[in-house]
Amino acid sequence: MRMISFFLILAGTLVLAGCKDADRPLSYEKGVYAGKADTKLTADQLEALRHRGALQRQ
Repeated sequence: MRMISFFLILAGTLVLAGCKDADRPLSYEKGVYAGKADTKLTADQLEALRHRGALQRQ
């Protein structure tokens, strides 16, 4: 019984220790994207995307 209690307390402590803020923003500004800017698609990527879109229309 003591062993089970010990492991339950240990597991609870580990779970609570994992609940950190993890360097993420905790307040957000409505309508403003705070992530990295998207990269432009290359000509090959655009052509592949157009081709896939055309296949869906058939």
